[in-house]
Amino acid sequence: MTTQEGARERLARFRETLDSDVEAALICRPEHLLYLGNFYPLPNSLNLHGSGYLLIERDGPCTLFTDNWLAGDAVETPPQDSSPADLVLSATWYDCVKPATPRGAVVAQLVNETLEKKKISRLAAETAFLPRQSAACVDSVVDCEPTLLKMRERKYPDELEVIRAGVRTAEAVHRASRELLEPGLREIDYYGQLVARATSEASVPFVMMCDLASGERAAGGGGAPGERIIEEGDLVIHDIFPYVRGYRGDITNTLVAGGNPSNEQTELFELVAASLDRAEALLKPGTPASAFSEAIIDTFASAGEELVHHAGHAIGLGHPEAPELVLESDRIIESGMVLTLEPGVYGKPTGGIRLEHDYLITDDGFERLSNHELGLA
Repeated sequence: MTTQEGARERLARFRETLDSDVEAALICRPEHLLYLGNFYPLPNSLNLHGSGYLLIERDGPCTLFTDNWLAGDAVETPPQDSSPADLVLSATWYDCVKPATPRGAVVAQLVNETLEKKKISRLAAETAFLPRQSAACVDSVVDCEPTLLKMRERKYPDELEVIRAGVRTAEAVHRASRELLEPGLREIDYYGQLVARATSEASVPFVMMCDLASGERAAGGGGAPGERIIEEGDLVIHDIFPYVRGYRGDITNTLVAGGNPSNEQTELFELVAASLDRAEALLKPGTPASAFSEAIIDTFASAGEELVHHAGHAIGLGHPEAPELVLESDRIIESGMVLTLEPGVYGKPTGGIRLEHDYLITDDGFERLSNHELGLA
């Protein structure tokens, strides 16, 4: 989990960005409730679909609104130790005595009553996520989502620690893959074995997202694990991007089922690895985001291959985080960004090959965050 200190730093920075005529901001988007408020319902709990809002007043308190299952039964409670909020207001949606009321609606109603009571005139909010009834409680609304998305690009120290935990979880999957991958397994059964190893590493409930695809499915670029039976000699893409405590790691290797790569598979692997090395050499502040695609495309062209997706992207709370490493980007890489590089070649008879590492951009270059082994066997 991100820390109270880190969230307070982000809150202070966000307050500084508000225009002078904005009296408060209402944060509605789940990713930003975590980013600014450390509000994160566990993904495998009954609270997954609980709702929350964060009201950040320019010259007043920061108030977290949620329901009684997430904040306790009291109408007004002090915030938890990890929350930067000054106050938590909760609405009761179900107390196991009376029938349940619509969970999100009771929280939104509490927010609306507070907005009307405080007579807020001009409100900042992520307008694509702001409930219509809340917008009607103020005179005008200004969109603050672009500001938040820009803030998210450069990571705070507590965010880096959570991202590192996600990377370690993904690394556990890659270590287990060399032991557990066998011809004859269904992709989904293999996935289940990998999840067990990853959960032990994460030590917390998390969402195990991935491209785990073999044979012709890997040749098509990947996808979620299915019922296909992995065959001897298949290329199996392991693009592992678990959400741990709300943030992603994202690292990839490709293995050959049975452990005996063909000459063609080895040559393709070496091509993709060479393109990764070439792109990695560009990682430093000031590099155009488009340069990574250009380097990979040039490397692939020497062997008659094409890059059919992005060269990489930033990682953090969502996918893809900006800046995306694509040809038509006009962005420049900055210190503090966390990026992936993920070149891939697809469409081959035995599948496709993708490789990927995660990197923190530093003042003078980069730190590679992932240390999983790259190799077909």
